[in-house]
Amino acid sequence: MITRSYGYSTGYMGLMAGGGYEGSTKELDDTVKKQAELLSQAFGRSVEIRFNSDRNSGGAWLANSLEGFSGNCQVGFNAGLYPVRPDNMTNDEYYKQWETLPKKLRINTYVYQSALKDASLAKDGYREPVCDTVHASVEDGIAWLTNNIDKGKLYN
Repeated sequence: MITRSYGYSTGYMGLMAGGGYEGSTKELDDTVKKQAELLSQAFGRSVEIRFNSDRNSGGAWLANSLEGFSGNCQVGFNAGLYPVRPDNMTNDEYYKQWETLPKKLRINTYVYQSALKDASLAKDGYREPVCDTVHASVEDGIAWLTNNIDKGKLYN
């Protein structure tokens, strides 16, 4: 089963994290739907689609039984619209023009160390070390996930 998230309460002044529900463009939304379908097929589990509040990035996440911010975050297959940075642009110029630069779709996987076959792939992370990898395509991303995830280590 594939579901969409309305976001999670931060417990602070009614703010919601991940409350985008759908992508800001059809291309982004369709890409995340495809990721969700491939993720569900590859791992035989339910998947939750989430978008950040700005709706310019989101992803498909393997579902588990944990609640709130700990839930559905061990394995993510993500897509986002990110500004294309010209070669001659400084960091300051890039961030000042972030909103006006042309955007390009980027595909990445985000996996907790606890789910990896090779734990050394993971680096620093918020809850635990993670492996955050950019891929050339959705097909490359799902191939990477199926080759690097240990199904026996997935949260229930």
